[in-house]
This record gives sequence, C-alpha cells and structure tokens, in this order.
Amino acid sequence: MAEQNQIMRVDREGEESTPVLILLEQVLKNLRINLLLVSMLLTMIRPNPNKRKRGGRDAPEKLIESIPYHVKQLDRLVRVNDKSCIDNLRMDRNTFGRLCRLLRDRVGLIDQKFVTVEEQVAMFLCILSHHKKTRIVGHNFMRSSQTVSKYMHIVLRGILTLNEVFLVKPEPVDDACTDPRWSWFKGCLGALDGTYINVRVPIADTPRYRNRKGQVTTNTLAVCDRRLRFVYVLPGWEGSAGDSRILRDAISRPLGLKVPKDDGGTSDNEEPVVHTINVVSPTALWTKKRDDLAAAMWGQRMNG
Repeated sequence: MAEQNQIMRVDREGEESTPVLILLEQVLKNLRINLLLVSMLLTMIRPNPNKRKRGGRDAPEKLIESIPYHVKQLDRLVRVNDKSCIDNLRMDRNTFGRLCRLLRDRVGLIDQKFVTVEEQVAMFLCILSHHKKTRIVGHNFMRSSQTVSKYMHIVLRGILTLNEVFLVKPEPVDDACTDPRWSWFKGCLGALDGTYINVRVPIADTPRYRNRKGQVTTNTLAVCDRRLRFVYVLPGWEGSAGDSRILRDAISRPLGLKVPKDDGGTSDNEEPVVHTINVVSPTALWTKKRDDLAAAMWGQRMNG
C-alpha cells in the first residue's frame, strides 16, 4: 500500500512539472531565435574588416597568390619581343636590361620582397612614357597606387644620380666626316630643341603652364650630340615660355649650357683660343650663313 502511494505521488509530481518543462523549452527556443536575429543584424551593420579601402582591389587576395600574375605582366612587357617593350616602355629589351643593371650596380637598387628591380623600372617607365596615372599602372601591374608611387620616386631619385653616365661630352664634326647628314656641319657639336611635357600643377599656376596649343605642360630644353646622346637638359620652365627665353636662361646659369667657340687658327705652340657663348641674339652674318648652307644642301640634293 505504501508503495502504491509513493508511485501515485511521483506521477502527480511528473504531471505538475510537464507544463513547466514545455514552457521552459519554448522560452529557450524563442531566445535562440532572438540571438540569431541579433547576430544577423550585427553582421549587416558592422564594417567588414577584410574589405579593402578605396583604391584597392574589391576582392581580397593573398599577395603570395598574385605573384604569378605580376611575373606574367612583366614577361609580356620585356621578355617576349622588342615591339611590346618599345610600345609600352619606349625602349628595347637590351636597353631596358642595361638600365636595370645600371640602377643595381651604380645606384644600389635591390629586389624587394615582392617587387623586383625590373618591375620597379617598368612601372616608372610606363608613367614616364605615356603620362599614366598611378591607379592605371597599379591596375595593370596588380599593385596599389601607394606601391606604384613609392617605387616611382625611388627609381626617379636613382635616375637623377646617373647624370654623369647619361650626359656625355660632345665631339665636334671633323673634316673627315662622310655622313651626308652631318658633313655639311663642320665643327657642329649637336642640336638642341624644346619639347613639351604634360604636368599637373595647382589651379592658380595653370595659366602660366598652358602652352600655345592649350595644354598644361612644362617646356624642357634638350641638347643632343649627333649620336642622339643627351648633352644637356633644362626642365621646369612653364609651357607658355618661349624657346629663346629658355635658351638665354640656360647659357646664363653658372652651371648651365656651355657652348665653346673657336676664334680661328693658332700656331703649333699656342693653345686654341676658346670663348664661351653667353649671348643669344640674331645677327645678319649668321642669317646669311644659314641661308647659304640651306641653298647648298638643296642644290646638292637636286643634282644628286
């Protein structure tokens, strides 16, 4: 009898606890649903730490996985044929290799962890040759704009230190010259001309840098010898400046363009008398000499 009473008491306790368990399970279920909704809202609201800032690639990619694409892009430029190299970098593969070797040996450029010297120079030449923006070059080479700008300045500083290598001392055309292009110019050291290079300047300086063609440029004076090697370069003048004004500035500088002029014959024991041209002005004598030379060259062409 006692055992039956105990069983009946246990059954009543079980029946009383069943609604409590069902209610507790319902509360836990609702709590899980609420936590899931809160988690989804937080995921939608909070910023994605893996998303790159503006200027980078939208899809994050490990740097080590993109190295083959960098190598492929460099191969397309400098390791396939000279035509691609000249079209994109304005020099053939041999010249590109020599430039990289000079920057390695003379300047001390080294391969970085993920960017080789060849890729640094290629990015620099793409900007210099086609006036491309760093974002465009960065897209082509799969680099950030900051990376392109960084190596652009590194290579530029290295190039500026090689002025003694790139600027040569000209040799005058002698009497034994048989080249029909230069045989008429005995004693000539080379040729000079100005060229426009597109630049970006502050808005306040735009009128001064706008040339006669309407472009915002800098007028650069370049002097070459007869082998097309640079002798002297003067950059920085505004695009609105005339060529004669820039030439006057070049020859008036203490370390500017020096053009020697031989005044005539000397004896065997005397040193040649050489003066430096420091004035640019048209004269009737030089005008007549230029016209006579042009007439003689035209006559030989017509007779030949």
